[in-house]
Amino acid sequence: MTKPLIEVENVKKYYKQTRRQWWGKDTLIKAVNGISFTLYEGETFGLVGESGSGKTTTGQLIVQLLKQTGGRVRFKGKDVSSFSAKQLKAWRKEVQIVFQDPYSSLNPKKTVQWILHEPLALHKLGDKASRYKKMAQTLSDVGLDKSYLSRYPHELSGGQRQRVAIAAAIILEPQFIVIDEGVSALDVSVQAQILNLLKDLQQQYHLTYLFISHDLNVVQYFCDRIAVMYLGEIVELGKTAEIVKTQQHPYSEALFSAIPTLGNSSAVMQIEGDIPDASQLPEGCPFQSRCPYVYELCKREKPVFQTINDGHLAACHRIQQREEEERVL
Repeated sequence: MTKPLIEVENVKKYYKQTRRQWWGKDTLIKAVNGISFTLYEGETFGLVGESGSGKTTTGQLIVQLLKQTGGRVRFKGKDVSSFSAKQLKAWRKEVQIVFQDPYSSLNPKKTVQWILHEPLALHKLGDKASRYKKMAQTLSDVGLDKSYLSRYPHELSGGQRQRVAIAAAIILEPQFIVIDEGVSALDVSVQAQILNLLKDLQQQYHLTYLFISHDLNVVQYFCDRIAVMYLGEIVELGKTAEIVKTQQHPYSEALFSAIPTLGNSSAVMQIEGDIPDASQLPEGCPFQSRCPYVYELCKREKPVFQTINDGHLAACHRIQQREEEERVL
């Protein structure tokens, strides 16, 4: 079994919401509410869920773009939240992030050469000649030639901009990359090209990915394991093939039933209403207000993770209820 690279231990991110009227009270928005999981070297781990579920916040917490309210993020066993400024700068070479919209993440006033040169200069790697060689080689690795060095982001297509963003992420040869909706802004044909490129780069650079996406078709193709997030919490986690085959949490069931499949006439499982306010989490199960299978127990007690089989976990009272019903029968 491969070694753990990233360990997320009971990580929380709360935001204080100041009262709007003088008679009101300050509230806490629980964007991420005590999640734990491990990423192993060389794997692609997917985070899925609705907008507002906490996926992007989780990715930014892991690479320390945001500081967690509680819990720990460990990289190769070391608590990165305890790093000094000098240690954190050195660690930045090992972790990178690719954002959804490369046009926003790339400096529009700078050339591709400046964009790729900046991280090399920041970490004082190589001399002028070796840096130029490194930039040209990295562009070649993402499918672009060195003539692109003189171009500006607005002169590139969406797919080319994302290739440049990926080049900027891998030029320091990191071990771990967060890909936050990295292909959702691209045409379907370009999506396939970028996903295949990411797979090739993973082998070439020995990368570990955290892949954040709402597109379950893409996640099925690209990820080794999946964690389903709802309202800042992980409700189901396991191998991709296992979760695709048999979802154990009603929220996961609803998400996967909504995947459009050619020739599939099965009904989509409907969940009513919107995701609740993260500052007013319900007592008991956070999904109770939208769940079609809700029990009285769900309104009183928050479910804990139960092991379905090796590596497949879900937090749902329905699992235990079904087991009891099967024993009675």
